[in-house]
Amino acid sequence: MTKRAWPSLLAIVLATAFCALFVALAGQNPLSAGAALVQGATGSRERWAESLAKTIPLIFTGLSVAIAFRGGFFNVGAEGQFLLGALSATAVATRTDFGWPVVLLAGALGGGLWALVAGILKTRRGAPEIITTIMLNYIALRVVEFAVQGPLQERAKSQPQSDLFPMRAQLPALMADTNLHAGLFLAIFCAAMLWFFLNRSERGFLIRAVGANALAARAMGVKAESQTLFAVALCGALAGIGGACEIAGATKQLGIGGFGYGYTAIAVALLAGLNPLRVLVVSLLFGMLNAGGGAMERSANVPTATVNIVIGVLVFVVAVWPRLQGKNVG
Repeated sequence: MTKRAWPSLLAIVLATAFCALFVALAGQNPLSAGAALVQGATGSRERWAESLAKTIPLIFTGLSVAIAFRGGFFNVGAEGQFLLGALSATAVATRTDFGWPVVLLAGALGGGLWALVAGILKTRRGAPEIITTIMLNYIALRVVEFAVQGPLQERAKSQPQSDLFPMRAQLPALMADTNLHAGLFLAIFCAAMLWFFLNRSERGFLIRAVGANALAARAMGVKAESQTLFAVALCGALAGIGGACEIAGATKQLGIGGFGYGYTAIAVALLAGLNPLRVLVVSLLFGMLNAGGGAMERSANVPTATVNIVIGVLVFVVAVWPRLQGKNVG
C-alpha cells in the first residue's frame, strides 16, 4: 500500500467508527444500521443501478475539483458550474430540436463559461477564488430559479420546473425503470482522459507545475495565468457536463433547488488524492452511501444525516493528515 493511500484508508476507518458511535448514542444498533445501508446500496440490481446513478454526477464534479486543485485553483464552485450546465442543457433540449450530444455540449459550455468568471477575476484582479466561486454558486441557484419560473418554465405553467426533455434529448437508459443512464460510460471515459492529460501531456505537466509552485513556473517561462484559465475552463466544463447528464439522463427536467453534488465533490477529490482514476472509486463509495442512506432510515430508523457525518469525517481526516505528519501545507 502506498503512502498516499493511508490518509484515505484512515479516513474511512475513522468515519465508520464515528458513524457507529453516533448510531449507538441514538439508541440504535450500529450493525443493523450498517446492514441496512449496504442492503439499500447493493441489495438488488435495482439498488446497484441507483448507486451507480448517484455516482455519475459525483465523478464529473469530483474530476472538476481535482483538475482545478491540481492547477492551483481552489474551486469551491462546482455546484454552480453543475447548475449552469444543467440550465444550458435544459435550454437547448426544450427550446431547440437538437439531440443529446448537443445538449451535453451546451452543458459543457455553460459550466466552462461560468467557471471562467472566477478564473478571470483571479488572474486579472487577484480576487480569491474561494470567495468568488462560493458567491457564484448562490448566483447560479437564483438564475436557475428565475429560469424555471420564467423563460424555461413548462408550457402548462403549473409548476416551477421545465418541460420534460424530449426523447431525442434524453441519454439512453442502461436499465429500465431506474435512473441509470449512458452518462456512466462518458464519466469513466472522462476520468481516463483526464488522467492521461495530466500525466502524459505537456499541457497537463504545465498545469501541475503552476499548481505546485506558480512563482517557479513563471521563472521557467511558463505563462501561469494562461494555464490557470485553461484548467478553470476545463473544470467548469466537466462540472457542466455532469449537470447536463443528470438532467438528460436521470431527472429529465430541471426544477428549483440545488443538487449538492458540487460540495460533495470536494470530499471526493480530496479523498481520491486528486487522482482522476481514484475519483471513480471514491465516487462509487459516496454514491453507495447516498443510495443506501434512505434505506437505512426506513429499515433501521437512523437519519440519513448520518451519511453527512461520514462525509464530514472523511474530509476532516484527509485535510489534517499533512499537519499530523508535520508537513507544511501552506
